[in-house]
Amino acid sequence: MISRYQLKCHGCGETFVARLGVEPTRSTRFYLPCPHCALPIRGSMSGTELDTHRIDIECEVLSGSVEESPDARVVTVNPFVPSRYDADSFTPLGSFPTMTLVQALGDDAFKDFHSERNAALRVGQELWPKVRMLFQYYLQGNTAMFDRIAQQNGLTWQPSTSHERTSIAYQCLGQATTVMTGTTGTTSAKVMGRFLRKHSAASERNREYILTIRRRGQSLGNLERDVFTELNGFAENHESWEMGLLGRFFETDSKSAFEELVLFRDEFSLVRSLYQQGFELACKCLWPLVAAQNSLKRGNPDDFGDVHPDRIPVKQRPTSLDKFDKISAAYKIAYVAQVPGWESFESLLNSSRRNTIAHGTAHHDLQTGRIISDESPSGLTYLEFLGEVLGVFEALSTLSQVIRSSRVASSPDFNL
Repeated sequence: MISRYQLKCHGCGETFVARLGVEPTRSTRFYLPCPHCALPIRGSMSGTELDTHRIDIECEVLSGSVEESPDARVVTVNPFVPSRYDADSFTPLGSFPTMTLVQALGDDAFKDFHSERNAALRVGQELWPKVRMLFQYYLQGNTAMFDRIAQQNGLTWQPSTSHERTSIAYQCLGQATTVMTGTTGTTSAKVMGRFLRKHSAASERNREYILTIRRRGQSLGNLERDVFTELNGFAENHESWEMGLLGRFFETDSKSAFEELVLFRDEFSLVRSLYQQGFELACKCLWPLVAAQNSLKRGNPDDFGDVHPDRIPVKQRPTSLDKFDKISAAYKIAYVAQVPGWESFESLLNSSRRNTIAHGTAHHDLQTGRIISDESPSGLTYLEFLGEVLGVFEALSTLSQVIRSSRVASSPDFNL
């Protein structure tokens, strides 16, 4: 739905017409550029029902009918769909958000994107609250309430062991996060397929592998809690970063068109916090991967052998999992990414992009719609930033299932 407002810029004092895209939302902060002086004008909207929807804009909203005369200056902004920053009419690509994605992606890709996006939004709104409740009871060890909620939501048998409840809790978690991640451009299935084969083989052949996981039980328990807390933060604020999915539908030769599009949302501080915490936590969850690889290849989860990523200085090369825990995030990623099938962690957890986003001077420049810092004046577009956020969410979601396997394998239900 498009709402029209006649606004008076609080900077230059000139009037203009704003066409503002409106969708149901719990809370969205946005901005629009004054077409006369380019001053970013901030606003917010809230309301999950259109009849109770509320919009606040920080400049003066003139009363009376909205006139769109041929000479009127017009800005069209939809915080839920990207458009072109300099557009003020219907003609160029990106000027009218309802047509932007069809023009940019083509009919088939747009339909696929629309389908995946809507499915993700539905899961965030409808399924996630049930998953959150179930997983919270799992973390509390409240078996009675866990069983009741699981049965209320379709479980046809009653779990009787700790590892069965672990499997159910993580299966529900994975169902939700997989849909929220989407299927286009994802690598989770490949990563998990390779890990599960290594994990299974190491478990069968190497008793030390399971013993190591058990010795690290407290660490796994802390990671389990922290990962769920972080994934819940992503889910609770899904609206703010869900458009990161868009970049996965653009072909390489359409990159220039993608870079011209701006998403007029003003939520950088909130989303960057999710990104930074998710990035750091994901890197703390990488050790089960290298433990499985070390056990399978060299018979000992602490044995990193003689093959190290070239970028790792000799003095930084770990000789045990405990020392692996202490190396930098970038080095941990390098060790995982050198294993065939796990290369995607280097793109999902892009250390170079992280330096731009997490730098102390990084900010969302509302004049250009880019994330810039002193170290990276050109930076990246807001849509590219949201793509990096989605990458961290995918990595963290995948690693939650790695933790699941480790928790099940180290369950006291099994005798060694």
